[in-house]
Amino acid sequence: MIRHALLGGLAALATAAAALAAPLSPGDLRLIGALEIPKTLVVDGASFGGVSGIDYDPTTDEWLMISDDKSDLAPARFYVGRLEFDAKTVSGLHLQRVVSLRREDGSTFPSAREPSGERADAESIRIDPVDGSLLWSTEGDPQRRFDPAIRRMDRQGNPLGAVALPDMFSFRRGARRNQTLEGLSFSADGRTLWAAMEGPLIQDGPVSTVAQAGVVRLTRLDRQGRIQAQYAYRLDPVQAAPARRGDNGISEILAVDERQLLILERSGVEDAQGRFIFHCRIYVVDVSGALDVSGEESLANGDIRPLTKRLLVNFDRLPDVAAANLEAMAWGPVVGKRRSLVLMADDNFDPTQKGQVVVFTLAARS
Repeated sequence: MIRHALLGGLAALATAAAALAAPLSPGDLRLIGALEIPKTLVVDGASFGGVSGIDYDPTTDEWLMISDDKSDLAPARFYVGRLEFDAKTVSGLHLQRVVSLRREDGSTFPSAREPSGERADAESIRIDPVDGSLLWSTEGDPQRRFDPAIRRMDRQGNPLGAVALPDMFSFRRGARRNQTLEGLSFSADGRTLWAAMEGPLIQDGPVSTVAQAGVVRLTRLDRQGRIQAQYAYRLDPVQAAPARRGDNGISEILAVDERQLLILERSGVEDAQGRFIFHCRIYVVDVSGALDVSGEESLANGDIRPLTKRLLVNFDRLPDVAAANLEAMAWGPVVGKRRSLVLMADDNFDPTQKGQVVVFTLAARS
């Protein structure tokens, strides 16, 4: 029954994707509004926060929200809830339950207090439109020698195996700590999976600074994890001069149709008091006719032609949306005949950072 509903939803998504074949432009996204999430939300004894990935299940009208808490406040987990919004306002988030992420032996992932075992660093979650299982990415645990991974699980958090990733995503081949698998998105037909690194591989050149922009890889994988194509994407520089630290990278991706991808870039800039100010932007890229760099050992030479990106939203220019650490992005239900786009912020369980939901609608395409 669930599979039949999912296949029907998959057909609807494919139809919507076909209708969205025209190139996206800045006027296509209309802001509905933003909702600040209270710091006091608790569900099943677990504090709500650290949301780094979301996805919407049209068969249940539920949102899945994965936390990047490394089992320090509660076992690594995702939350399930409902989000209320219409064509005019975003009115509420209602949490229903928590699901713990589990290892092969059925146990939860360990915290820093436990001396061994992989600490999960969850960054993205996606519902497989073919069979309804869940995929989630972890940035890896280099200190304990666990590489970045994309894993599959059921709705109760039980493991169903992993996507066998190419060796280039491993720490021994150039992945940088805390700058690995940040974004996931299924293609509209569910046959392929997009994966994005947050920052450059070591062999692909330096990370972004205020003075320069790094280059990352966007990878299209088949359902077994084999590379179908790979494209170079040039990040923005760090968006302001930091007093202490600053970075800029991809925090999520989302397929629009068979050739267009939304890219969420996030820049964090630390001030002298240790507080982070965030600068976020949504870009769209079109991979049709783009250069496949999957055979390139390095993207650091000047011969690589990166994707052309078009700015859709600069959150610094939205006066009604407070700056937040936007890390999650997913398509939501249709609102007034327009597809909704939902983003959520990772508050890092920090009292100075906002938990936030931001909702747009996408213009109907002819």
